[in-house]
Amino acid sequence: MNKTVMLAALAALSACSTAPQTGAPAPQPQANIVTFVHPYHAGSGVVQGVMQTPASAEPMQRLEVKMDTGTIVYVDTPSREFTKGSRIVLTEDKIIRKL
Repeated sequence: MNKTVMLAALAALSACSTAPQTGAPAPQPQANIVTFVHPYHAGSGVVQGVMQTPASAEPMQRLEVKMDTGTIVYVDTPSREFTKGSRIVLTEDKIIRKL
């Protein structure tokens, strides 16, 4: 009877084991960088925030602009002349000017 119990225990334990892994480990998924695009609206507004653009080839800053219409527009610029609180105008041809 002890032999039967040992065989049953051995069978149960062997069912829990897995075969050794061979080959290279599975590749880990890479994080995708997503560009968040906001619609551009020409008009005037006030800069609400200034931040660095993520992973840009040249140093640029991203302006968060609250337009006079109440909408928020984000624009990227290499210029450092725009600060929080600056009153600006965004033209139809995508030029930023201080007012």
